[in-house]
Amino acid sequence: AASWKPRSPQRSKDRLLVFPADIRPLKGQVDFLRGLLFEGAQRPSAVQRLRGLTIVIAGGCDGNQTYCQEVVDLTQRVNDERLLNVVVADQLKDQELAQLYAAALGVVLHSRVDCNPRAVYEALITDTPFFVTETTRLPPLVQHLGVVGDGDPARLPEQLADFVSFCEAGGYAGRSAQFAKKHLVEAQVYRHVVEWMDEKYLAGKTLDLVIRSEDALSGALG
Repeated sequence: AASWKPRSPQRSKDRLLVFPADIRPLKGQVDFLRGLLFEGAQRPSAVQRLRGLTIVIAGGCDGNQTYCQEVVDLTQRVNDERLLNVVVADQLKDQELAQLYAAALGVVLHSRVDCNPRAVYEALITDTPFFVTETTRLPPLVQHLGVVGDGDPARLPEQLADFVSFCEAGGYAGRSAQFAKKHLVEAQVYRHVVEWMDEKYLAGKTLDLVIRSEDALSGALG
């Protein structure tokens, strides 16, 4: 795969998306790349709209070598069509990833299964919106700061092209940063967690232990 070196954050966003996730089946890199192929696309005109877009897959192989090789092979196929430029950048340091977020139009996650991934909030701090699937399970509070797609591979190029066009037109400009300034301050987050714990402590019910300690020991030892 092609190499990539991060650079300093830019005042204006590059025609660039970043896919920040370990390379493994649950993160959906293969499904995403297949959806970007012009050959066999149900909406080839939508793929054409993505011409010149660079997508950086920022994540190391998570042990499944067969899957990782499939990602590399699909990356080459997409690049051979000479419409998009896909780069597998391996795992990046935090500072490098932050620079990449700041330079990108948006962050992409195409997970098959996920739960409110941290990468979305890291990107919001750099005023970078998101393009994710419903299975990322983002809370309603943040869904207006990006696109939550249905994961349909046939519609992926069109939905992604609409997202890129909206980003380039400045549709999300300033929204993510304002949200982060208000909601993603460490002291505020900690306060909300403590308040939630207090509420659960006062309103919750006492439950019996599922397994007593002596039962666990007897089961293990004999």
